[in-house]
Amino acid sequence: MKDDRECATSPVTGTLLLVAITVILAIILMLSFHMPDFDWEYTEPPVIFSITSIDSVSPTFESWIYLRNIENKDFQNGELSAKIYRNGELLPCIIETLYISDFISTAHYGVEKLKGQGGCTDLWNYNQLLKMDLSNGFIHPGDVIRVDIIKTATDTVISRDSMKA
Repeated sequence: MKDDRECATSPVTGTLLLVAITVILAIILMLSFHMPDFDWEYTEPPVIFSITSIDSVSPTFESWIYLRNIENKDFQNGELSAKIYRNGELLPCIIETLYISDFISTAHYGVEKLKGQGGCTDLWNYNQLLKMDLSNGFIHPGDVIRVDIIKTATDTVISRDSMKA
């Protein structure tokens, strides 16, 4: 029978060594895989369709928003929709398409008409203007108006611009 003095190992030392080796191997294994970089910061969409002016005429406050494509790129009007905000609140404006021919047949509450070169063909070309004729009373002087242009297929805001009326 063995005497305690003859044992050259300690159970505590063995356990600590086993834990240390396991932790080192786990760290090496984790470092060998590429972890994706997560960008948690929110970035504003770019200004592609710039608000060039906003008109609001009293006493009925007839309202117009003028947008210009300022990116040297053409966009398919049928693939774009818009949301309009007044002082941070979404206006009850339904603009399902920016292609004027298709817009006529859609339910477009809050927006009377779309006009301009920007929407008269299926392409909104660089530097072309689009005029949105909103229902009376929507915009008053001093209101901050924001227009989001959305790529309908992905429901992604591709352009955002704001201006004070």
